[in-house]
Amino acid sequence: MEELEKIAQKGIECRIKRSKKDGKAKIKVRTKKYLYTYVVDKDRVDEILTKLNCKNVIDLEKQKPKAEKSKKQKKEKKEEEKQEKEKKEEITEKAPEEIKEKQVEEEKEEKKESEGEKNE
Repeated sequence: MEELEKIAQKGIECRIKRSKKDGKAKIKVRTKKYLYTYVVDKDRVDEILTKLNCKNVIDLEKQKPKAEKSKKQKKEKKEEEKQEKEKKEEITEKAPEEIKEKQVEEEKEEKKESEGEKNE
């Protein structure tokens, strides 16, 4: 324990990783050169931290992001993105076709107009 106190004073930061399964916690002390890991009971973590006087304490449980998406959710999201991409491609493909159709209609109208002028 005395060694841990000395190392913690030299340390840049202390991280706490609490395990849900075995009731243990890891105190990780980062120095410039090494990362020291100490395994202690969950109940004693707060007591030990007060003795250590770490400069920067990071509790990984509190910073943990909300539950990560499962593989199934990730796969569903990819499928949705793929479908959206295909729809966009269809729209871009349709756009030139619609433009061509309009051009054909305009050409037909021009022909009718020019034929109408010839008949007059």
